[in-house]
Amino acid sequence: MGKDTNSGPSQSQASTQSDRQGTPDSTNTPPFEEGPVESTEQLKTVLQQMDPYEFEHFVADLWERMGWETEVSSASMDEGVDVVARKSHPYDQLTLIQAKRYGPNTTVGSPDIQQYASLGQQYNGVDKVVIVTTNEFTGQARDLASRLNVKLINGDDLVSLLVEYDALDLFVEYFDFITPADNDSEQSDEPPDADPGVAKTNRESNTDTSRSEPAPSTRWQKAILASIPGWFIGFFGVTVLPESLWAIIFFTVWLGLPIALFFDARALRRRGDWPKYWWAYVLTSLIWLFAIIPAGVYLWRRRSVDLGETSGNSPTETATVQSEESTHRQESSENATESNSETSSESVSQDGRVTVQRQSNAPEHPNETGLMSFEYNGEQYHTQTVTSPNSAYTAAWQDGRSGEGNDDPQHGRVFLFEDDELSFTTKIARPNAAAVAKNGIVSVVDWQFGWGETRSGTLHVFNRSGHPLVKHDFDSNLGPTAITSDGEYAATSTYNPDCSTYIFHVDTGEQVIRHENKHGNVQDLEFIDRDGSIMLRLGSTEGDSTYGIDLGGHIVWKSDSLKQRDRLDALLERSTTESLDEARETLQKALDLASKEYEQRNVVQQLADTHWQLATTIKKEEGVTDEWWMHLDRAAQYYRQSLPRYAGKQGLAKVKRKQGTQHLNDGNETDARNCFEEIASLEKQYDVQLLTDTDKRRLTELA
Repeated sequence: MGKDTNSGPSQSQASTQSDRQGTPDSTNTPPFEEGPVESTEQLKTVLQQMDPYEFEHFVADLWERMGWETEVSSASMDEGVDVVARKSHPYDQLTLIQAKRYGPNTTVGSPDIQQYASLGQQYNGVDKVVIVTTNEFTGQARDLASRLNVKLINGDDLVSLLVEYDALDLFVEYFDFITPADNDSEQSDEPPDADPGVAKTNRESNTDTSRSEPAPSTRWQKAILASIPGWFIGFFGVTVLPESLWAIIFFTVWLGLPIALFFDARALRRRGDWPKYWWAYVLTSLIWLFAIIPAGVYLWRRRSVDLGETSGNSPTETATVQSEESTHRQESSENATESNSETSSESVSQDGRVTVQRQSNAPEHPNETGLMSFEYNGEQYHTQTVTSPNSAYTAAWQDGRSGEGNDDPQHGRVFLFEDDELSFTTKIARPNAAAVAKNGIVSVVDWQFGWGETRSGTLHVFNRSGHPLVKHDFDSNLGPTAITSDGEYAATSTYNPDCSTYIFHVDTGEQVIRHENKHGNVQDLEFIDRDGSIMLRLGSTEGDSTYGIDLGGHIVWKSDSLKQRDRLDALLERSTTESLDEARETLQKALDLASKEYEQRNVVQQLADTHWQLATTIKKEEGVTDEWWMHLDRAAQYYRQSLPRYAGKQGLAKVKRKQGTQHLNDGNETDARNCFEEIASLEKQYDVQLLTDTDKRRLTELA
């Protein structure tokens, strides 16, 4: 076991925060069904359920398996150091460890790295600073750690160390619901091989016959066309035309052509990847003598450009489908016809319609999700829905893995309805969140088929006709999405390890900000008009961690519960810099402010440590006094309130040991025996070693 210098927890605000993410405190409840632990993910889940203070001891024990001597520091003395590890072979080494027991929805960010990188300055001869977490670090945190020479160990690394140093038996010691497995049979640690043939079959089965989408005509294209004869008139009419007229034509072409090229290229790039080198056309057109060359090349290439492929059928197949649908409508009026629009989406012909058979759980609030079932092209869809703020539009989506056929998933589908009429529909692999503006612009989150296996996701934004406005791919799984009521801005949040929120300008498709989430994964997003300014609200469904940011990424609002937590954190932080008497009063205020069980346990643990240190100081300066006994009694009281935490058991045992020893010195054998028997009872109740050899000898002598 790691030695506990004062048997107290490390004062880590982030550890406190990690408890807030909803990870259970108890180590007596299994996080999964009974059976063998067969994967590293299950081991990580177990560690994420661990009590933060016990996790510090767990890390210390692991480092001892690795050949280090460890000490678990006291909360009010460590200033951020949870475990001090020393090794003398092959040379003297000193490592400071910060243990962050986080749930699956919380990551260690760059502010934590900045804070704990300075730990090495608190001790002489520090060789390394290590931060261990049960979850993950953000990308910015990893970059900063690399620059500051801080070693990072995430949940996967931690499990690997446990396996490498044959330390899995530590789980048995710390978790009541884990028992050693029999050695009669061995189970392979290798995950089952993926079947590439299945993956290939899925891709092929999801591929539609596609056709090219021509570049649409714009007013800027017409301006380019008009500039070409204007150039000829200006070039050949320089000696014929009146000087004033020639000057007008010259400057109109010289300035108008680059502007028209720029805006036409921007309009096309919002729908595809061409022209990739738009700036080359614009810059060369500024040279008046050669302006006709880039303009002509641009228009020639424009006429044959392919902006993408439609997700519908080829023209021949479309005719067949429509013919079949026309026949089918004579038999039943409940089906809809499908035709190709000019974009990659599918619109409904004027005589076609979608039959809505049932709508249930319709949301009262525009941002709430409802349910709707209907039939489209002979297929039944059971979708989730969200409505625009003015209730004019409804976006509906069905995950490609929902319903039957999960083993061979097909693409999902997104629908946009305007007053119960279908505006457009398009296939998306795994649509799982959407938001719609008053003008029908809709943002959609695509989980993609690799969800849970790979870190990937895509944010799509379409206008009400189905034209794509924004498409942004992420290297992280995505959560919710939101859009402003006017459709000007769209947002989405990524899950760990990126754990950030992104805002995009819909008209340009450009990313406005990336905001690193302050309280783990965001479960809910909503744009709100706050005193005439746009605010994006981020938070969990419970609202405990809800706050708002502006378009610059600055926090401009916090929920009442978050403000209360900030006040609690401030009190806990202040207590670490005060004298022991001042810290005791501050912690008592913090206890009155703590409203949740884990918050209360955090505070009483620190109160117990503070009373223990006060008792130690008094005995050193004044000897055994009534005040000394009082502080020991209060320490024991608070340690009992922190049970079943490991640090609480250790703390209560050391208090009773100190009291029992003093009773022996005073000749009060009955009181001494009661103290040592309480340690023995605690050890038996929690099945953890608390009695020392000296304790056992004294119990035998006093029996």
